[in-house]
Amino acid sequence: MGQNISALNESQVDHGCYKAYKFEYKWTISNFNNLATKNAVGYCTTSPSLSLNVEDKTNSFNLMLYSNGYNERVKDYLSVYLKKNSTNEMLIQFTCAVLDSNDKEINAKSIKQKMSLESHLGWITYCRRDFLLDNETKILIDGILTLNCTLEIFENKAIMNAETEDGDPCMDKSQSKISEDLNHLLLEGDFSDVTFKVDGKDFPVHKAILSARSAVFKTMLKSQLQANSKEINISDIKAETVKEMLHYIYSGDVGYIDVQTAQELYYASDKYELHGLKNICNKILVRKLDTNNAIDILLLGHKHSDNDLKYTSIEFIAKNAPEIQEKKEWVLLMKNYSELANMVFKYLSKKS
Repeated sequence: MGQNISALNESQVDHGCYKAYKFEYKWTISNFNNLATKNAVGYCTTSPSLSLNVEDKTNSFNLMLYSNGYNERVKDYLSVYLKKNSTNEMLIQFTCAVLDSNDKEINAKSIKQKMSLESHLGWITYCRRDFLLDNETKILIDGILTLNCTLEIFENKAIMNAETEDGDPCMDKSQSKISEDLNHLLLEGDFSDVTFKVDGKDFPVHKAILSARSAVFKTMLKSQLQANSKEINISDIKAETVKEMLHYIYSGDVGYIDVQTAQELYYASDKYELHGLKNICNKILVRKLDTNNAIDILLLGHKHSDNDLKYTSIEFIAKNAPEIQEKKEWVLLMKNYSELANMVFKYLSKKS
């Protein structure tokens, strides 16, 4: 199996008060179809060594890809890791994205962590393998999988502060107090400068906080139509869902929500680009998948281009096909979304 890794760019970037050295690579893996279908669970494809010079020290890394998962539990996923070989400890942010046939990045994920000798950084469930192999997603070109990988190595003084912050009860207490105070500001409505009007209910809110938390709200509130407006009407989201969304915006927290609320909150978080909230809703929906809601959750993932949610739902429906295919929702799915029903049949044929 052929592979190639090429350097794209090197630069210095600022992360708050710290400097980081940024290295960007393109990793291409040929014959990925064969790699994914013929090799065993736990088989690892390792990139050539990357030697990066930072602050007069040479650091050695490898990229690692498990096309059939790191272990049996995650055999339907790709596992992707960055392995550090050099001895000095450092703070690193690792980002990985798949390139589709139009050179568009998808499934971009980032993780930041201290690394020492022989340590790994990455994701045991980076993305579902079926998503990459599906011809409709147009990701593989002549069987080639392409990943954009970025390493950001922080200057040494960032490590010392990271050690101070890890597990620091004073830091945790301070962050909790900030969330508590902001949520109190929301509930009391003090100094609000705009009001959401939803289903006959009013929600006094603050433009500065909305703009800081959501790029969509920031653009909306800066527009000429809304700049001087004191009211924003929301007609496509229920009042209770808006209430939960605002609770997350102000506090960063989500209380107990049922499956129906999670679906509605997922829609709201996607609309207003609240990525953290969307990820939380995704996890709730995956955890609460059952034969009564699987088709609804599949359609939600499909409409919002959430391939993880979509393919997890397809797998669940396939595994519970005898029961689900008796339901009227399945008949409607075949009638209105035949391509999704066909993906379920494809999954069943692969497993038979």
